[in-house]
Amino acid sequence: MIEMIDTHCHIDHKQFDPDRAAMIERAFADGIEAMVIPAIEPARFDAVRALVASDPRIYCGMGIHPHHATEATDEALADVEKLSFGERVQAIGEIGLDYHYDFAPRDVQQDVFRKQIRIAKRRNLPIIVHNRESDDDVLRIIREEQDAAHGELRGVLHCFSGTPEQAAQAVALGFHVSFTGNITFKKSMLDETVRSLPFDRIMMETDAPYMTPVPFRGKRNEPAFVRLVAEKLAEIRSTSLQEVFTMTTTTAQRFFNLPMLTVLAVTVLIVTSFAATAQTTKPAQEEDDEPATEAVNPYPKKIGIAPILGSNTFVESFQSTGQRTSDRGFLGFGGGVWVQLSESFNLGASYLRYTNNNPTKLDPNTGLPRQENPNVHESIDAYIQWTFNPANTISFFLLGGPTRLSNAFDYNGGGNGNTFRSFWGIFGAFGLGANLKTPLGLFYPSAEFRISTSWGLSEERKYALGNNRFEILTQTGFTYSVARFSLWWFPNF
Repeated sequence: MIEMIDTHCHIDHKQFDPDRAAMIERAFADGIEAMVIPAIEPARFDAVRALVASDPRIYCGMGIHPHHATEATDEALADVEKLSFGERVQAIGEIGLDYHYDFAPRDVQQDVFRKQIRIAKRRNLPIIVHNRESDDDVLRIIREEQDAAHGELRGVLHCFSGTPEQAAQAVALGFHVSFTGNITFKKSMLDETVRSLPFDRIMMETDAPYMTPVPFRGKRNEPAFVRLVAEKLAEIRSTSLQEVFTMTTTTAQRFFNLPMLTVLAVTVLIVTSFAATAQTTKPAQEEDDEPATEAVNPYPKKIGIAPILGSNTFVESFQSTGQRTSDRGFLGFGGGVWVQLSESFNLGASYLRYTNNNPTKLDPNTGLPRQENPNVHESIDAYIQWTFNPANTISFFLLGGPTRLSNAFDYNGGGNGNTFRSFWGIFGAFGLGANLKTPLGLFYPSAEFRISTSWGLSEERKYALGNNRFEILTQTGFTYSVARFSLWWFPNF
């Protein structure tokens, strides 16, 4: 059974007092693998923490709901920050604004919202945002508190009920949205919003005991009913229920920094990632629409490292004989570093070491084989890389730059004539890679084919033929081709 995560449920509520343990077991038996409880008031912090301590599959957020904004004293806010260091506290929330009930003055709500956003930024935690009839102010405050250069503020607009335009604004600010039973209601007008969002920006929740989905509307909601939200998402987006389970689960794992639940989830994610390419542009606008907001690349990169393996072929040419020699290498091993300059461009450097052990006949007229054995190649490359489609799951790239090749060899195979040479050259390459998000960061396995060639090379080389005979050949160039495989890792910073 594919795992589901209820990313927002208030199972600490008194409505669950009579059967809380049984309700939790029903959820786990029905495929729920994790649930997140957002705290809403200081008086219930201890109850939330007790539930988290009772089961390793239960996580929480720490925060003060706008209904309780008048309770957000300096001491209470200090408790939010202190408790955010606690066991399985994965977010600051539930926080935000509520202009429907106005249980607290709006200016107080906004002040408390900002203060808790700043706690989240200090703690590098996402926020869980409540928004009711306060869309403009919620988005404005998030925009003002977001760091434009680094996008350090992360969050989810829970129980989302906004328009496609508001959803696009949230995504442009680096936020996710979460849907609950509201999308199953007969009068729901959220279908277009659900379809407009990049799939990897969607999570699902119950908001239990509230927002009970059809056909149980009017009864108490509980985490097991999140499956009904998944079924409605699959219907609206015309996709499989399995894909909804996989995408929403992996998104929630990444967002809340939860451990990957099973190997199956990873496998299914890789299979479905080809179909779940992130949307990077909005649909065409009508003439009177507001300007479209550019979507955020779902695969941001900063600094990456990688182990690299490759297999090489090294071809040398000689002016005096018109001869070419070829060495085919065994596997080479090395590593690289990647520094992102912009969404499409990065700088990189790599080092690889190969050993070629096959004999090479440099002069077939002598009848004497000259073994370059061992022939050890070491290459150091620096390059700039351009990726065509960096926001897609599968991306394609070109790269090129200078290379320095060192070559250590023994032409007689008996320990005589050991030689070490180095050449400068340039190279070009093309390849493809796959963006895979995990709780450990972004992984980018890639394959490429590169060709290097020397520049300005002219060198006389003396070869022993035996019986005190020697031959001098003038080398005028080399060509060096490599098939390389890399596993880049971009850790979460």
